Amino acid sequence: MSSPAPAYVTLPTFVGYSASTGPSRSSFVRRQRRLYEDPARAAFNYYRRAANAVRAGRAAHQDEAAMRALVDHADERTRPHYTEVAEGWLRYLGRRDPELLEVGRARYSLGDLEVGISPQLGLRKSSGRRFATWLYFKEEPLRRDAARLALWLLTEGMPELLPDGEALVVDVRRAKEFTLSARDRQRLRPWAFSEASAFVTLWHAA
Repeated sequence: MSSPAPAYVTLPTFVGYSASTGPSRSSFVRRQRRLYEDPARAAFNYYRRAANAVRAGRAAHQDEAAMRALVDHADERTRPHYTEVAEGWLRYLGRRDPELLEVGRARYSLGDLEVGISPQLGLRKSSGRRFATWLYFKEEPLRRDAARLALWLLTEGMPELLPDGEALVVDVRRAKEFTLSARDRQRLRPWAFSEASAFVTLWHAA
């Protein structure tokens, strides 16, 4: 009998799983498995528009105009979310003027779980440091442990994402950034693999 194919999820999905607790983890994985097997079920990702607006604003150094257009062209359902995203991103930038960089994509294997890693943009800060940057847009605050998991995965995928770069996560609505120390990177490795093992167990049970 052939062994089952590795489970595949994106970084936001794996981070979302890690942030969930108790029995809700099982239902979370069940939903993801249904989407994996029937991609047509997937809902429209309206945060993609927000990410595109952030990139366009940075590319033109017209962040306020890009955020205003994002909100102005939103429908009734998405406008409150886009408004918070726009305000948070402009607050995060403040007087910062990071240069926009291109980033790649990566896949990283955590045992029987493969995670797709696609940061929305790269940023070069005034210090010259370069960051592969994942933007978190959701309404719920990003927990530190979940941010550290995202940072760890970005760091592991860095050779394909932004060679010699660093990982950065921004909770956009709260204008809060997270980075990872070298010590954290070593400590997080066994935890990340244990989270992946638990995910795969629930995945096959689903």
